[in-house]
Amino acid sequence: MRLDGYESAGWEDALKEYIKALQDHDYMEKRSTSSRDPFLATGEYTLDNYVLNCNIDSALANAIANDPETKPLASIKRWEHSDSEHQESICGTRNANVAKSWRLGFKVRVLVAAVGGAFLIGPMWLMVLQGGKFTTLVTTTAFVALFGITMACVLEEGKDVLGSTAAYAAVLVVFVGTSTQSPI
Repeated sequence: MRLDGYESAGWEDALKEYIKALQDHDYMEKRSTSSRDPFLATGEYTLDNYVLNCNIDSALANAIANDPETKPLASIKRWEHSDSEHQESICGTRNANVAKSWRLGFKVRVLVAAVGGAFLIGPMWLMVLQGGKFTTLVTTTAFVALFGITMACVLEEGKDVLGSTAAYAAVLVVFVGTSTQSPI
């Protein structure tokens, strides 16, 4: 990197630090959406509470701990106690995280399969059982619109929404074309 015709000293190290800081920030942002943010320490968890108390002024920590008037605040989850058998670790264990991630992914895949199946089979059953051009047109239009809205909620890019909706509409149009009989 050059400034005024000369290469700045240490620019490579500064660039590496900047890149690392951006990667760390992205990682922290990603983890903040998980159910257990490892970068947020609260007194609800025994380990977090221990770390917080170790870093608070010891006189203040002892005064808070020994004050009979001090009570834990209400929280979303129940408070862990230091004498309990299972104390949740800060980020969980690797095996527990892998298993939890797989279970969550499996639930999402089953839900996607069910919704996708309903979007494909539902209109076909309706068009076959009810018959008629009006029913076919209304069913196709309604299901394509509903599918497009669903994709707009799930997908982030407009081109992905358009592509998936167009592909779905094409599948229904092919079904309509093959199932309706045209006069010869």
